[in-house]
Amino acid sequence: MCDDTDLDISFTIDSDSVSLSPIGEYQVLDLEGPVVIVGDADASYRVVPTGDESEQSEDLRELSVDEIRTALNELSDDDDFQSIIDNCPTNTPLVYDDIDYLTRHLPTTSLQKCQELSENTPFKKELLLQVAYVERQNSLVGHSDNVLEYYLEQRDEIAEKLRSSDEIDNEIERSFFSYLLLASALIEELTTETVLNELFREEARLDSITEHVRSMGHAKRLQTLCDIQILTGGDHGSLVDVKDRRNNLVHDAQKRAGLNELESRREVAEILEKTDQCASVLLTISGKNIESVIARRGCSPYIDHAQSEAIADTIATWEREHEDHLKTLESCDRASLEELRWDVEESSSGNYDVTDGFEFDGFDDEELYGILMDFLEGAEEAFLDRIDADANESNLDRFDFALMILLCGEHSYEEIARWLDTDEKYVQRKENVIAWRASKFEKELVEEIPRPEDPTWPSKAAEDEEDTS
Repeated sequence: MCDDTDLDISFTIDSDSVSLSPIGEYQVLDLEGPVVIVGDADASYRVVPTGDESEQSEDLRELSVDEIRTALNELSDDDDFQSIIDNCPTNTPLVYDDIDYLTRHLPTTSLQKCQELSENTPFKKELLLQVAYVERQNSLVGHSDNVLEYYLEQRDEIAEKLRSSDEIDNEIERSFFSYLLLASALIEELTTETVLNELFREEARLDSITEHVRSMGHAKRLQTLCDIQILTGGDHGSLVDVKDRRNNLVHDAQKRAGLNELESRREVAEILEKTDQCASVLLTISGKNIESVIARRGCSPYIDHAQSEAIADTIATWEREHEDHLKTLESCDRASLEELRWDVEESSSGNYDVTDGFEFDGFDDEELYGILMDFLEGAEEAFLDRIDADANESNLDRFDFALMILLCGEHSYEEIARWLDTDEKYVQRKENVIAWRASKFEKELVEEIPRPEDPTWPSKAAEDEEDTS
């Protein structure tokens, strides 16, 4: 059936705001001898220590940079090294030294394997742990983050085909098939990550626990998230619908997952939008899509901290890339760059509502205003990056970090639950947890951690809703 109306498809997930895990790196350089640098030069290990040659064999000191690289690459085929990777966490709190944290976290057998590998390779056990940690971070990128990128590409592809076609043809059916498979895969990966984070916490970082949760089955994992109320009943029902539609597609491909029952492009578009909304919920409660909510709703002390860091980062960037424009801003008597702040709620791209750091009374220099807006556009990006980095470095997981920042903003439980796609009861329960789990790192960011006060009995409306669910 033809559908000649213009098709407006509105997706929930903003591909520009979703947080993807950064790919960790290590490199081997020749700095007066082979040196392995892990991550952003946070940790470096000299394979042959300067001035300590007596502890190294003659043939070891003769290894070249290329030979060191080859030896590191060969570790990927070693079963013992892979088991160390599997048991590494995907992040460590900022308050810990990585090695201190890893040696306390890994099972004894993994640490013993690391020691044995160190004895049989040119590498110190600390370096082996750092490299394993990086590889573990990269292996995670291959799961939900990787699926998310493919999902967004497929989503945009079928949306474009729907807009440009007058009917549901075979090409749209094939694209919808691919879209629904990717959406289901993304939802399953995010569900698994969230169950691990919520039920097992630190033990979730152990490979045996991960395998246990993966063996639970998707329906059981969804029900578990609903039982602990991180997932609302309504969202749970919608996610089950996506699962059932996907199962219908796989078991009876001729039906094209129900596309034969749809009479218009609008109906297909509505399924795309509902499915995208389901994926968005999982992205939020898994902590992958929290930056924009924190930026808009976070407490004042934290927003001031994050914007201050963002301004400093942007100044450093402009010193390298826009030196002339930076000098123009710095030479302006109206501007105090380090003190620049803006209201996120009242701002839009290219038009930022500056609250501090610039005197606008009587100001009419359009060229300088344009430079200022360009500077703030870079600062806005750095601001979101800072929120992302703080969430990664926190002693809390990413979703709990978001809850803490919003709770410190003195918003109601109902508002926070709505903004973070979760249940009001879950927010209340997490207020208990945050009150005793927050570390010095979090306390310095928000000045005062919220603590539960006064009982919170369910309202009559909530009881009625529970009875009907």
